[in-house]
Amino acid sequence: MRSAADASSGWSDDRAKRAFPSPLTVVLVVLAAGIMLGVVALSANAGLLAWDVRFAYLPAAEALLAGESPYPALDDPILEDQKGYVYPPQLLFALVPLTPLPVGVASALAAAGLLALLALTLRVLQVRDVRCYAAAFLWVPSVSAVLLGNISIPLAFAVAVAWRYRDDVRRPAAALGIAISAKFVMWPLLVWTVATGRLRASVWAVVVGVLVTLVAWSIIGFDGLTGYPDLLERLSEIQAERSYSIVGMAATAGLPEVVGSALTLLLGGALLVGCVVYARRGDDQRSFTCAVAATLALSPIVWLHYLVVLLVPVAIARPRFSALWLLPVLLWVSPRPGYAEGAATFAPAIAAAIVVGVLLWRPRPGRARVGVPAGSTG
Repeated sequence: MRSAADASSGWSDDRAKRAFPSPLTVVLVVLAAGIMLGVVALSANAGLLAWDVRFAYLPAAEALLAGESPYPALDDPILEDQKGYVYPPQLLFALVPLTPLPVGVASALAAAGLLALLALTLRVLQVRDVRCYAAAFLWVPSVSAVLLGNISIPLAFAVAVAWRYRDDVRRPAAALGIAISAKFVMWPLLVWTVATGRLRASVWAVVVGVLVTLVAWSIIGFDGLTGYPDLLERLSEIQAERSYSIVGMAATAGLPEVVGSALTLLLGGALLVGCVVYARRGDDQRSFTCAVAATLALSPIVWLHYLVVLLVPVAIARPRFSALWLLPVLLWVSPRPGYAEGAATFAPAIAAAIVVGVLLWRPRPGRARVGVPAGSTG
């Protein structure tokens, strides 16, 4: 039996170990801080930081304030240059307060907000390991999302909220409703909520999404609403085959567009089937992972920053640091701004497939099971 002195000594030793981070922790934190701050500073110095905020969102918000349409014409070259605003109008109302500021200041504030939201996403998922935060800041999708200043990190945050409070109704409904209304490709998450019996949350998510969208369009007099489907179709025509999506990979491989579309439906459909099958088995975590992966597989356009949403299932399954956290960091070997080209087109899909495959193949013991409290189903 250990004496009180021995126990006290052991406790002191444990505190000492915790007080001094391991060399790996130090290296990861220094690299994450140095690389993220370095690329942000370089981008800001070049006048490119928060590209989407700078060249698409703020001009659209200013057009809105001037009583003009925030949407470009179908033949406007800014669509080719990735400078056109193509989201529903609700996002613009969040950007209006930034319009009086110099564009450099507004872009810096947007980038800082996204960095904070990235950390908050992991915090919501109850990740405490600082190495996980450092790895997340090293992910190429995370860096890309900050440099471009788009909605990928806010979408990941919404997905994290939906998981963390999954057995509630209001919070996941609000998070998913707003996320899907902002970017419809997030709809596979509703398959997860329905398959796991969270029917009230599913219905309210739809209600929230529809209401937010209708109110936003009504405020601008429904300007651009009738032509919005044509705008999305035109965007897909320009970007899909030049992106990192399945359609883009098929085009790079020299396959017809119809083949890429068929493969998109095949893989996306398989993931949705997996979502339902795992839900029926009571495996909430893997069902959720399939739904998140389906948002990427079914999107006709995929850019590097889209993959930041995979932080959520990784953080759920691996709240402590492991090698899996470093896999997306390897995308630094072929980061490419703008349109995808050559072999680099396949790198994000390969990384995503390995991450999702590992999460589905080797779930941690004690993984989350479907547990729906009374009153949460319709």
